[in-house]
Amino acid sequence: MKQIDFHFNVGNRLFYACRFVNKVWGMGLSVAVWSSDRMRLDDFNRRLWAFEDMSFIPHAFAGGLDAESARVILSPDPTALPDSDVLLLLDEGTPPDYENLFQRFDRVVDIVSSIPEETEAARNRYRIYLHHKYPLKAYDQGRR
Repeated sequence: MKQIDFHFNVGNRLFYACRFVNKVWGMGLSVAVWSSDRMRLDDFNRRLWAFEDMSFIPHAFAGGLDAESARVILSPDPTALPDSDVLLLLDEGTPPDYENLFQRFDRVVDIVSSIPEETEAARNRYRIYLHHKYPLKAYDQGRR
């Protein structure tokens, strides 16, 4: 892993994640998306289909019918995610066995809204990342 990008003060976490995935996918890169919350991933899946009228991001759940051909794969099980260019985290905690998981990706992106509960959980993750001396870049989206 080259670095962790920490995007915080995001107005709408899942909408921002859709825009992020669209940008990365448009660059020809692959994205693995993790959250332990299957309902959140289902919501994100629906948003990827509809966040822009004229765009389509081929995506699938890990193990699904289209997973072999999609460059964007979602899973609540981090071990089911394929090696990809980017690992996108949409969770309040760190993935199980994150130290080994992170090594499979060039870049890890952690997106955090401005909701107080999410912000507090994000601070805990940030401290974990600092403790492990991961290369970090923080992007305050509230200043945009």
